[in-house]
Amino acid sequence: LFGLLRLLNVGVIGWLYFVSFLFGFFDTSIIMPTITVIEHSDEKKRLRNSNINFAIVLLTGVIGYFGAGVLGKSLGIFPTLVLSMILALVSIAPVFAFPNVKVSKKRKKKQSLTRTQRTMLIYYLLSGALVSLAAGVFINFGNVIFYDLFKFSTLAITTVLAVSQLSTAATSLFSHKLTAKYGYKLTLFLIYLGVTLLIFMMPLFTLNSFVFSVAYVLRYVLINISTPMYMVFCLSYLPKASLATYSGLSYFLNNVMRASSAQLFASLSKSGVTDYNKLFFVSGFFYLSNTLITLLAFYLMYKLSQNETTSSKELKKEENVREGRTYQRRYYFTYRRSKRTKNTKVSVHFHNTRLSRGRFNSGK
Repeated sequence: LFGLLRLLNVGVIGWLYFVSFLFGFFDTSIIMPTITVIEHSDEKKRLRNSNINFAIVLLTGVIGYFGAGVLGKSLGIFPTLVLSMILALVSIAPVFAFPNVKVSKKRKKKQSLTRTQRTMLIYYLLSGALVSLAAGVFINFGNVIFYDLFKFSTLAITTVLAVSQLSTAATSLFSHKLTAKYGYKLTLFLIYLGVTLLIFMMPLFTLNSFVFSVAYVLRYVLINISTPMYMVFCLSYLPKASLATYSGLSYFLNNVMRASSAQLFASLSKSGVTDYNKLFFVSGFFYLSNTLITLLAFYLMYKLSQNETTSSKELKKEENVREGRTYQRRYYFTYRRSKRTKNTKVSVHFHNTRLSRGRFNSGK
């Protein structure tokens, strides 16, 4: 609705800022399906279900890209934008199919995070912000890059973007098998490292439009299939009751970084000419920072998990020792009648509950 209102008075700057703010405010609801999938899926199917949801979003985006290219050329840009906002209103239809669930008003006690959880939360926020800052230039200005470097038409640009999303959708359906075989940590690290190398090599790829397009698609696929992995991996460590809060905070930081990337692009486009070599270097620097932070976070988590395992073992050992000392002090005796003779004899036997030598079984 606010996206449609934003198109009505484009010339009024104040109105445009106000409605755009409301549009972005309500657009944050897109994180809820992912959180719902994570909360209601078991550990084995969590990533697979998230990838299915992610693939559906990308496939519909492919249709949108092709539709935008065709309709934009035949109808014009403004009518196509109005039509897209009207179609977006259809997205509220599935909401009416949701069951009417009453939310309990009882407030649970505030949960304190462990060191591992705090490390994961910091990594979740920082990594998402760095990737958003690095990728924001390509996501927001991908069409500008293709036009400036190679003079691509609108149809050609939307075709490249559509192929990027279609490839990502197809790949994301099978990416959970990578984590099942190699683990989340190794898979994420290798993906981030591969994207970093691609970005630093982009100045070489600009010599050929086809090679650059292939590299763009590959970067798009890698960084986007890592998003469900990264979210499922990080949020699995955090308390379920706070997933929406942490996801909302991460989404806020990511959008702030995307806005900063727009300013970065503008600062590198002085006098209407963009220094793309410098742009690729700056973006690669942020990707490299994210890769190093990922490696550092995984190392810290490994050390913290070792310390927590050692502490739990020592605590359990101390509890066993205390129980043993208390248990050793308890002695019991029984008696039985001897049936060998007519005389009644009483045999008294002292039983120590431990095999260790005590007062009555010292062996003397």
